[in-house]
Amino acid sequence: MSAGTLVAAILTFMVWSYLLGDNPAFRIAEHLLVGTAIGFAVLVAWFNVVQPALFGAAAPQSPVLAAVPLVLCLLLMAKVRPAWSAIGNIPVAFLLGVGAALAVGGALFGTLWPQVSATAGLSLDPADYGDPQPVLASTFFWQNLAILVGTIGTFFYFAFNIQPQGPLGGFREAFTRFWSGIGRWVIMITLGALFANTLLSRIALLIGRVQWLLDAFWPAG
Repeated sequence: MSAGTLVAAILTFMVWSYLLGDNPAFRIAEHLLVGTAIGFAVLVAWFNVVQPALFGAAAPQSPVLAAVPLVLCLLLMAKVRPAWSAIGNIPVAFLLGVGAALAVGGALFGTLWPQVSATAGLSLDPADYGDPQPVLASTFFWQNLAILVGTIGTFFYFAFNIQPQGPLGGFREAFTRFWSGIGRWVIMITLGALFANTLLSRIALLIGRVQWLLDAFWPAG
């Protein structure tokens, strides 16, 4: 048995010791994990982001453009001292603004618009999928209908409820409430499925780790 395998096994049991309550062994393993992750993140950021941006082929040709990210990084270091935190807020605001713009753009063009386009392109005719069965007996029909109803209901769930005015106000309110109720059920089912998938993945990781320990200490044959 190699030293690396022995250390990995000891750290595994140190993490599992949390089942008995918070203890120094678990804290040591936790600190080792956080320290290793931070060290790895620093190295990745330097060699994959900072160094190519300043000295690599992706570095700006103009010294002024090259100085902008450097100045923002130096200003960010001012957050270390509370008296200089106002100066450090400048790069933080820049990061938050760019991050918010990327998040909104990613959600709009990477999630919402593709979902709308895919839903609009659905067909409820089984013949379009080469299915000779009648409409109500076709699997494609019910699948596409569930996707269509679920998408519409989810969009209605996030609609702002304002008291409708006019003669059809009651109808519009009941229509919105009906579809938002469907959307609520769709969201709960989706979150439940995601939670179950996460739980199953964690159980699979646990089984894999136990199997690794058994193979390491009691190899077959």
